[in-house]
Amino acid sequence: MAKVEEIAELLTEEIHGFNISIERLQKLSEHLGDIKIKADATEVEHLLKQHLNEYREIQSRHNENLTEVYKEVKGTYWLPRWLVISFIVVYALTLVSLIYTVHLREKRKSWEEKYERVIRYYKVFMEENPEAKALYENWLNEEK
Repeated sequence: MAKVEEIAELLTEEIHGFNISIERLQKLSEHLGDIKIKADATEVEHLLKQHLNEYREIQSRHNENLTEVYKEVKGTYWLPRWLVISFIVVYALTLVSLIYTVHLREKRKSWEEKYERVIRYYKVFMEENPEAKALYENWLNEEK
């Protein structure tokens, strides 16, 4: 029986401790229920403003860089200058050579016409002067 009494006494102490714990939990629960929690977003707002300022700074630098690139690209051409100059030089040389070729053809044509006139004049002269023709033919035969 002594054991049953010991067990009963232990159970009584445990129940008493349990009741005390429940009372403390109730007081804490009431106290927590009275506490009003405010949603404080000032730190979050501060971080967002800081991030926004950094973003604006970065955006400003990007815009400045882009403006510089536009200024650099604005003065450029699709083709390099050396290529354009080379094309102009080749075109000019071709034009000059064509003009010179036409000039040479005209000069040759003029020379051929003069040569034909001289030959005709020579033939007419030889036909009109048979003595000169005979002398010329003798001279040619002696040279050979």
